[in-house]
Amino acid sequence: MIKSSDIILDPKLEQIKKVFDINDLLELRPDQQYIQRYYKASRLLYSLFFLSTDRMYMGVSRDGHFKPTDLLEAARIVEKYLKQKRGTNVLEIATGRGATSAYLAQRHPAVRFDGVELSPAQLGLAQKKAKRLNNYFPVSGDYHDLSRYPDHSIDIVFVIEALCYSTTKAQVFNEVKRLLKPRGVFIILDGYTLKDRSKMQPSEQLACRLTERGMALDTFETHAKVMKTANDSGFVNLSDEDVSEYIQPSLRRFERHAKLYFRWPSLARLVNHFVSKMMIYNTISALLMPDIVSLKLAGYFITVLESRS
Repeated sequence: MIKSSDIILDPKLEQIKKVFDINDLLELRPDQQYIQRYYKASRLLYSLFFLSTDRMYMGVSRDGHFKPTDLLEAARIVEKYLKQKRGTNVLEIATGRGATSAYLAQRHPAVRFDGVELSPAQLGLAQKKAKRLNNYFPVSGDYHDLSRYPDHSIDIVFVIEALCYSTTKAQVFNEVKRLLKPRGVFIILDGYTLKDRSKMQPSEQLACRLTERGMALDTFETHAKVMKTANDSGFVNLSDEDVSEYIQPSLRRFERHAKLYFRWPSLARLVNHFVSKMMIYNTISALLMPDIVSLKLAGYFITVLESRS
């Protein structure tokens, strides 16, 4: 009996095979250097797609219809805990272009916002924003090593769609736990695998793997595994909301643009020779993500962890 996932995924997988050599994709092993090159290569594409906001992540559309303000979900959550915790020191790890931290810094001039970013291409844009602010300080850094920040010096740490790139998340959790003040919070917005790979159909496994490679990602770990790692590091869950349904309007927007690239395979293959494949691989993820989420192979969560000493 043909599974519904095959019916949904197989046509898209065939489209991808007409444009890309999927064996090349599957053999990729993204490391830190690859990820940095990926963000540099994708800078133009991201700038064009997110031209009006510079917030390069999922919108959380709780009413089912995408609006630019849906990209402010992370900022709203940070503001909630700024009010509750009366924090004065916030750190964004993987601050990217600094869109969220700069937005918050402008709204909360009495709060200090720090940021660390691995990619020079992204960091340069964050630092340009910081020049117009007195309370946002983005620096080059790797979130596996936050030793520049003293123990128990930060009230709130947050990360948007970047913890997934770590292959040693326990190290990140331990670093964040060290620098957070007692009862400090770690806010995470990110994607995860929801279904065990061994229980996936071949088309499901391939779709997930291609989605990861298109995003320069090694592996989407399961939500349960990441939460266990957090708890083992001394965090307790304050909230853990599955918002997969609410990011679908964003995913469908990405999908519509990606479909244009796959509409004419011969032209797309020609373009592949002249444009960085690191950038073009994004189209694969954009094409597949709405379906792997609707099939509950992957999901998106907003998690708030509290540090308990």
